[in-house]
Amino acid sequence: MHPRLGTAGRLLVLALVSALGGPARAAQDAELDSLLSRALVLHQSGDLEGAAALYVQILRVVPRASRVRSNLGAAWAGLGRYEDAIDQYRQALAQEDDPSIRRNLAVALVRTGQIRDAAAESERALLSRPDDRDALLLLADCRIRLGETQAAIDILKPAAAAAPDDKALAYLLGTALLDANLTGEAQIVMDRLFRDDSPESHVLLATMHERRKDWESALAEVEKARAGNPSMRLVNFLYGECLMKERNDWAGAAAAFRKELEIDPNHFESNLLLGTLLREEGRHEEALPYLTRASRARGTDLAVQFSLGAVYLGLGRTAEAEPLLEGVEAAVPGHVPTHMQLAILYHRLGRPEEAARERAAVQRLQKDAETRSFQGVRESVSDLIGKSAGPAGSEPKTP
Repeated sequence: MHPRLGTAGRLLVLALVSALGGPARAAQDAELDSLLSRALVLHQSGDLEGAAALYVQILRVVPRASRVRSNLGAAWAGLGRYEDAIDQYRQALAQEDDPSIRRNLAVALVRTGQIRDAAAESERALLSRPDDRDALLLLADCRIRLGETQAAIDILKPAAAAAPDDKALAYLLGTALLDANLTGEAQIVMDRLFRDDSPESHVLLATMHERRKDWESALAEVEKARAGNPSMRLVNFLYGECLMKERNDWAGAAAAFRKELEIDPNHFESNLLLGTLLREEGRHEEALPYLTRASRARGTDLAVQFSLGAVYLGLGRTAEAEPLLEGVEAAVPGHVPTHMQLAILYHRLGRPEEAARERAAVQRLQKDAETRSFQGVRESVSDLIGKSAGPAGSEPKTP
């Protein structure tokens, strides 16, 4: 997000000052013009602290200068002060409904994990400016993060058809198609634009192998992607998932998920799986922030509800654990680990009959030849990922 205040912006600021009147108007105009010039130079040279200080100084005199306020938001965002940036962007939009400011607001919202709000803002920006490719990519990315894969595909397909050589569009479309298990369509996209030895091509191939549960092939592609660009989004997540599935390397997987979250703090699966691994080690306090972040992105996902409920139970926060675990049981009555957690919960709440009922359910399900034998909570969570709690009163579904 770069400063976007040029000559027209300076004239707007000076016009606002002139409208205020005053005996020292000319001198004030000159001073503000000088401050703006210095602020832009500092911003463009990377001195964001210095630029922000000057923007604040200008806004004290001209609080309605929306472009200056937007630049202040960009400076705060560049310094990692995303909440401050969001505040400035919202104030700027109240003064001027500019799609570029709205798009920058959406980016800052993504960085703070407010994905649904980010999707709404990027969609508004795209409606105002339908040819804004960055807003379209941002909206599609938000839809994928929210698990709304079909919506992302619907956004990306026409854009990719109109710009068949745009690799960013094709990569995001390929990712969405793979998320929807439409591997045939994804393969067409990949074959057209990702025949090279790029990290992007290896990530898409790894994702395709992962969807087919071919973990050995997926790991080979991820290793190539890591060699080419270890900081690329999804590379470390896929590596961690392969370590879990192919090598049973839980410590290596946790380290990989942490690396993914250094690059993308709001990646849903990395937050969920890292939180689950920490919980399995009894590190409930450490697990909670990761699972909370996953819940912000996809609060209706049953894997999130189960893991978060189990963490609350581990922390003794039974009032928060109870509705989450009971909700999972209602949606997936055959899920053994949920019954185990509920048995513990009811015992702690002094409800022995309900605890006994849950223990009996565990024994019954474990004896059922058609019920999957769980190998621990790590496996149980993977069974729930992607399943959402249905509306109240809907028929529960058995996995």
